Amino acid sequence: MRLEQRDKELAAIGASIGSNCRPCVDHHIPAAREAGLSEAELTQAVATARAVRDRAVVLLTSRVEELLGGESVRPTPGSVAEGSRDEELVAIGASIGANSHPLLEAHIAAALGLGLTSTEVGAALAMAERVQRRAAEMTAAKATTTLEDLSGSAAAVASPLVTNAGEVKK
Repeated sequence: MRLEQRDKELAAIGASIGSNCRPCVDHHIPAAREAGLSEAELTQAVATARAVRDRAVVLLTSRVEELLGGESVRPTPGSVAEGSRDEELVAIGASIGANSHPLLEAHIAAALGLGLTSTEVGAALAMAERVQRRAAEMTAAKATTTLEDLSGSAAAVASPLVTNAGEVKK
């Protein structure tokens, strides 16, 4: 079974917020409205994405502190409260956007537990990956433009982030 456009937009909203990508949010919230999501559904999607992104930050911060010799209390992703189908699609997107492997594993398992098929989860992952990739490309391009503008010499600046073809370097 394939995902409907509204479901893809839920994953995209999650990835947009997880990636902290304003242009992505500017695109995907109106696209979600066009795909039929109500204002209440959009509000819930945004709240879910924020919660997942914030949890990802806590998990990463704890690991960084541990690596720097701080307290070695490592929080776990915690149990994922069984949410709705829509909430898990958003959470999968936000987990991709925030690069949180522990949360991604938890939310994929929760989505499958709710009855989403692996094809549906794969489609949500693919949409979230596209949003995250595009967010990185736009940010790298903005960094290059800012550097050129502030250095006063567009021709002399070779971006360490973007190739001449406009692709993000890895």
